[in-house]
Amino acid sequence: MRRDATTDKLTGLPNRRAFDQVFDEAASQAATRRAPLSLLMIDVDHFKKFNDTYGHQTGDAVLKLVARTLTDTVKGRDHPARFGGEEFAIVLPETTAMQARTVAEQVRQAMASRRIVRRNSGVDYGQVTVSVGVAALHPGDDCAALIARADTALYTAKRTWRNRVVVEGQEPRPTNGVEARLAAAGAVL
Repeated sequence: MRRDATTDKLTGLPNRRAFDQVFDEAASQAATRRAPLSLLMIDVDHFKKFNDTYGHQTGDAVLKLVARTLTDTVKGRDHPARFGGEEFAIVLPETTAMQARTVAEQVRQAMASRRIVRRNSGVDYGQVTVSVGVAALHPGDDCAALIARADTALYTAKRTWRNRVVVEGQEPRPTNGVEARLAAAGAVL
């Protein structure tokens, strides 16, 4: 019963309730030991399009693919969870913001390398990408403050062309050739 109460039925990942428990404990330990702790907030890009264009079953397949990618990409003491809707989170104990950026980039690249293909018909629904916000625990922070900063970084990533990682307080970096050329030309990304 406890496992059912803390597991997201669709994705098999820990649910928001489990996330809150793990996150509170990790933040408390990090504060006590003065150790780093980072958080990734992840959102599926253009998720509504998958649901509206291909139906909710395809949308569910996208969420399952993201969950499987997170599970395959994140190892050890890191804790992925379904945060809600098409948002996911990963708690990264003993991880600085720059180390978390590396993990986030691995997640983003792993996701971008996958496609949704219907097994019975072979219909290719295309690439699934994610945007990721990264934030690290600051002295005196509570969990809500860390979530808010990671969420702000996430929405900066979504506002600046998606399929990218943004670390709190940093300008987004171009993730592909087109964006790099635009940035070099002085375009605001």
